[in-house]
Amino acid sequence: MILRRVIEHFRKQEWTAIAIDFAIVVIGVFVGIQVSNWNAARQTREAADQYGQRLVADLREDAYSYIVLQNYYRGALKAAETAYEGLSDQTDIGDAAFLIAVFRASQYNFAERHRATFDELVASGSLDLIHDLKLRNLASSYYNIDLLEKVSRTTLNSEYRRYIRMTLPPGLHQALGVQCGDRQVEGASFGIFTIDYPCELDWPEAEVAAVASQIRAYDGFKDLLRLRIANLSTHDFELQNNREIYGLETYLETETAP
Repeated sequence: MILRRVIEHFRKQEWTAIAIDFAIVVIGVFVGIQVSNWNAARQTREAADQYGQRLVADLREDAYSYIVLQNYYRGALKAAETAYEGLSDQTDIGDAAFLIAVFRASQYNFAERHRATFDELVASGSLDLIHDLKLRNLASSYYNIDLLEKVSRTTLNSEYRRYIRMTLPPGLHQALGVQCGDRQVEGASFGIFTIDYPCELDWPEAEVAAVASQIRAYDGFKDLLRLRIANLSTHDFELQNNREIYGLETYLETETAP
C-alpha cells in the first residue's frame, strides 16, 4: 500500500509526501524493533525472577534436608554411644536395650538433593540470569559438593550396618524395625523420621539374650562400633559446618523448620 503510494508520489514529483511516507516506514520499523526488544527484555526479566525464586526454593529444601538428616543421625550417634558404653561396661545395660541401641546405630536415612533448577540453568547456559551475584556464587559452590549423598552412602555401605544385618535373625530384625525403628516426627512433614525416642522391645527374652551375647562376643564388634561413632561424629560436624559456610539457614523459612 505504502509502496504504491510512494511510486505515485514519484511520478508526480511530490517530494514532501515522499519524505513523509519514508518517515512513516522508518518510524514503523523502529517502533517494531523496540517493541520486540521490550518484549524480549520483559521475558528475560520474568525468566530471571522465576529462576531466582526456584533456586532459592531449592536451597530452602536442601537446608531443611540438612537439619532433618543431622537430627536423624544424631539419634544414631546417641544409640551408638549407648551401645559402646554397654559393651565397655561403663553402664549397666540390659540385653534388650543393648540390641535396640545396636540396631539404631546401624540405621540409614536419605535426603534428596534439590538441584533441578541449578542443573537447568547450567545446561542451558543461563546461569547469568541469576543477577544476585552472591546467590549465583553460593549455588555454584554448594552444588559442587555431595555431602548429603556422602553421609547416607557411608552409612548404607558401612561394615557395621552389614554386620548387624547379617547377625540379627529376620524375625528379631523386623521386630526392632517395627517397634524401635524409624518413627514419623510428630507435626513434621511426611517422611521426616527419628530414631531417638523411648522404646521397649517385645520379643522372647531367650533369643534376645542369645543374640546380644553373640554380638558382645564378636572380637571385631567394638572396633566396628568405634568406627561407626567416629563416622557419625564426623558427619555431624560436616553437616553443621556446611550449614554455616553456605548460610543455608538464611533460606530456611521459620514456618518450615522442623
